[in-house]
Amino acid sequence: MMKTCPYCKFEIPADALVCGHCRKDQPSASVPKTPEQIQSEKTAKRGCLIFAGAVLALFFVVAIVNSISDSIEKGKSSAAMDRKNKIEQQSSTETATAILPGINRYADLLEGKIQISAADHKKEAGNLRGLADIVEVVDKQSATYEALGWGDLSPAKTWRQLSVMLTTDAQVMEAIFSKMKPSERSASAQLHRKLAAVLQKHVDQGFKSAYSLDSDLGVPSGNLDSSARAPISTGSHFDFIKETSDLPSSAQKALDKIYKVDPARARELSRQAHEAGVQNLPNR
Repeated sequence: MMKTCPYCKFEIPADALVCGHCRKDQPSASVPKTPEQIQSEKTAKRGCLIFAGAVLALFFVVAIVNSISDSIEKGKSSAAMDRKNKIEQQSSTETATAILPGINRYADLLEGKIQISAADHKKEAGNLRGLADIVEVVDKQSATYEALGWGDLSPAKTWRQLSVMLTTDAQVMEAIFSKMKPSERSASAQLHRKLAAVLQKHVDQGFKSAYSLDSDLGVPSGNLDSSARAPISTGSHFDFIKETSDLPSSAQKALDKIYKVDPARARELSRQAHEAGVQNLPNR
């Protein structure tokens, strides 16, 4: 049998490895595959396809399982958040309901609608501290939710500030209530009336919008630093008056004027006066 050289086109023996004319190597003759080889290749290809399909199926199964797991976890988190919200709404509503009468009573005392003797000041102060203790309970509960990562939604800081305010009110009642000027009493009463109105609003709503409590009180949400406390409390000023109550009245009035402009300077002068032993000694 003969074949044609693919380079010079001369006929050469079919089994020739080099062309006798152009001396070029000849391409290897393709050997026909046996039926067994063909079947073996088909089987190998089918196995590869089956393996690839199994890998893809496994990938999709894993993806579906992960998706279901994520959905379950999100469902659990959402359910936990719902339970937390309901508990906090109920606690806040009960707390506000409990302290509202006391806040309104204190405003009445400031406005002179309720008259009490000097001997009763300590008792009224004890009542105010009792209200602060009630608020502290819901404050701690809210702080727990903050620790769980739900702090952005929890009004814990607001309750904490209200507890401080009520404690300050008790100090004012006990130490300087009888010395307060009518204008000071009126201003403080207005603040407490506003607080009572805001709390009553949230009680009526079941504290479902409790997270607007800060803004309703005039305090930017999430910001209850010392510069933001004035709308709901003048306690820091009252504390200063209490601290200087043992100084001569002329010195106390002077320091009070300085405090309104520069609190830090007023406190430093007060400290120096006390260290110097300046006292408002009673007349003998």
